[in-house]
Amino acid sequence: MKRFPRLLKALAILAAVWASPYTLAVESGLTPFGAEIAGSKDGAIPAYTGGITQFPSDFKADSGKWADPYAGEKPILQITAQNYQQYADKLSASAIELFKRYPNYRMEVYTTHRSVSYPDWYLANSTKNAQSAQLRDNGLSLTGAFGGMPFPNPKTGQEAVWNYELRYLGPTQHDNVKTWLVDSSGTPILVAQLKTALNFPYYDVKQEEAFRKKGDLAVWYQFTNDYAAPARMIGDTVTAWLYMDTAAHDQQTWEYTPGQRRVRVAPDLAYDTPNPAYSGAITLDDSELFFGKMDRWNMKLVGKQEMYIPYNDYKQQYETPGSKILTPHYINPDYVRWELHRVWVVEMTLKPGARHVYSKKTLYIDEDGGGGMMDAYDQSGKLYRGGFETTVPAYDYKVPISMGNWFYDFNSGIYIFGSHPADAPGIVFNVSYPSSYFTPEHMQETGVR
Repeated sequence: MKRFPRLLKALAILAAVWASPYTLAVESGLTPFGAEIAGSKDGAIPAYTGGITQFPSDFKADSGKWADPYAGEKPILQITAQNYQQYADKLSASAIELFKRYPNYRMEVYTTHRSVSYPDWYLANSTKNAQSAQLRDNGLSLTGAFGGMPFPNPKTGQEAVWNYELRYLGPTQHDNVKTWLVDSSGTPILVAQLKTALNFPYYDVKQEEAFRKKGDLAVWYQFTNDYAAPARMIGDTVTAWLYMDTAAHDQQTWEYTPGQRRVRVAPDLAYDTPNPAYSGAITLDDSELFFGKMDRWNMKLVGKQEMYIPYNDYKQQYETPGSKILTPHYINPDYVRWELHRVWVVEMTLKPGARHVYSKKTLYIDEDGGGGMMDAYDQSGKLYRGGFETTVPAYDYKVPISMGNWFYDFNSGIYIFGSHPADAPGIVFNVSYPSSYFTPEHMQETGVR
C-alpha cells in the first residue's frame, strides 16, 4: 500500500515534465511565444487573449486584402508638436525628430488591440525551441530551432534579433505591392512595384525532419523579387537564400537583368549597400528594420518598454491609395494608426574596425511578434534615419504579418513608403512553389527577353 502514493507521485511528475513546454509558459505568465499575458498596470495595454477571433462581415477570403476589424474606432489621444514632450518616454527618437521639424505633424493614438495569433503547431514548436535553441559562433549560427519563435524569452540582443528576423510570415507567400519615394519637395515617385515570392523552409512542417537533419546548414528563407514597375526596371529579378549558419554561409544572391539576358551572382547585396527596391534610400540591412548578418554589430538587449508603434493599419494598407497617403515631408497622419504596445529594445553599436554608414542603431520590436521601429545614427552620432513597420494580422491564416513600412531620411528630407498592397493585387498565402522555383536556373528560364 505504501508504494501506491509513491507511484502516483512519480506519474504526476512525469506528466508535468511531458506537459511542461506549453503549460509552464502559460503558468509563468508568458505566452508560448514569450510575451507577457497580463496587460499593463493602468490597463492601457490589455491582456493577451488569443488575437482576432471574430472576422469582420465585409472580409473576403483569398482576396489579397483584409477588412478592418476596428473600422468604427476613433482616436483616444492626439500627440502633436505642442504636447509630444508629455509622451517622450514612449516615442522613438525618430518620432520626436518629426515633431521637432514639422509643426503640423501628429500621431493619432487608438485603443490597443493585441490582435496577433498563431497556429497551434507554431505555439508548440516555440515551447520546444525554448528548451533546444542555441546560438553558436558568437551568435551568428542558430541551431536546435524549427517552426516557432527560437527564443521565447530572449536573454541577449542577438536572440531578440534572431526572433525578429525569423518572425512568422506564413510558410509561403506571394506579394504584389508598391513602394514610393517622396522627395524633399513633396513629389511622390513610384520606385518599385514588386511581385515577390517568399518561401520559409523553417516553417514548412512537412520538411521538419529534413530541416533539422541539416541543422545550421539549412536554408531558412528564400525569396524572389520580380519588378513590374517602373518601366526601366521591368524584368529585373533578384533571388536570395538565407542560411541558419551565417558564420560560414553568406547570403546567396542572384540577379537577372533583361539587358544582359543572363543571371549573375550578386555578392554585394548586403549590409549598408543601398537597397535597389527602395531606390537606394535605405540600406539593405534596413529592410524590414533589420535584415541579414549581425557580425558587424554588438547587440545589447536593453529590456522592454511601453511605446507607441504603428499597429492594425488595415485602413492604410488595404483600403487607401498611395495618392492619399503620400503628403509632403511625412505620411498623412490620417492614415497611420498608433497603439501603445510593449516592445523589446535592442541597442546595436558598430564593432571596432567594422564598416557601415551607421555607428548605432536602436530596434524596438513588438513583444507579440509583429513589427516595430528603428532609429539609425551616422558616424558622428547624429540621427540619420528612422523606420516604422506596421503590424496588420492576416487573421484567417493566423499570421501576424508585418510588411508595410516607411522610412525617413533626416539628412535629405525624403521618405520612403514601402510594400503597400492597396494599389496592387495584394498578398496571397500558402502558395505552392516547385522545388526549382528559387534557383538561378528558373530565373534564366523565365527571365524577360
